[in-house]
Amino acid sequence: MSSPAHAIYSSTLSLSLQGHEFKPQYDVQLILNKTAQSLLLCSAACNQNPSCRIFDYDSSSHRCRLFEADLANGAIIAVASQTSIVGSVILSASLYASMYNQSCSACQENRYQTCSLTTNTCQCPGNSYWNGSMCPLQLFANAACSQIDACRSDLNLSCIINSYGEFTQCLTGMPESTTAAMVTAATVTAATVTATTVTTATVTAVTVTATSVTSATVPAAIVTAATVTTATVTTATVTAST
Repeated sequence: MSSPAHAIYSSTLSLSLQGHEFKPQYDVQLILNKTAQSLLLCSAACNQNPSCRIFDYDSSSHRCRLFEADLANGAIIAVASQTSIVGSVILSASLYASMYNQSCSACQENRYQTCSLTTNTCQCPGNSYWNGSMCPLQLFANAACSQIDACRSDLNLSCIINSYGEFTQCLTGMPESTTAAMVTAATVTAATVTATTVTTATVTAVTVTATSVTSATVPAAIVTAATVTTATVTTATVTAST
């Protein structure tokens, strides 16, 4: 690799044995299915597409498929055709460390990082995230995640935070965090609600409307407010904005 500015033209590839193809875990991972006259041209097509991390090529049919995938969410499998082969782009932290968060001039025409128009700095390309050393692909549904941007947001996936403030897994259509309640199947089992009139109160039944809980029944909750030191409430309806 001559320089970071020319990195898009100089990927390092790993090739499988003949008689294999790539099987993606999800259809959305296939980004291009084309015809190429040679393995070299198919690998060049992958190299010039920043989203491509794996490709397979069949020299008999000239089928060339490009995937936005890796072996964490797909597999190289044996097939009947002995003319099919899989190529994988080899990634390392050294491809990212010198450019990430630097001025956009550092990542011009670079396949591994892109210029953010918002910050004018080099950032991970779409469907990937910065993990502190490189840009792995974002995760799919039910995968364990360890940071807020690790899941495929374009597929409405969020990295859920549990009641202990720990990241858990990528789930569809769920809030990224639950600051006031622990939600399980739309039922809130415990919640803390802040109001303006009660300092300490025990609530045995309460309905909470919030930005992250639209309709839920709370069998036990602690309500905090400002003027009553001790109170017992058997049934209450609380509307909050947090």
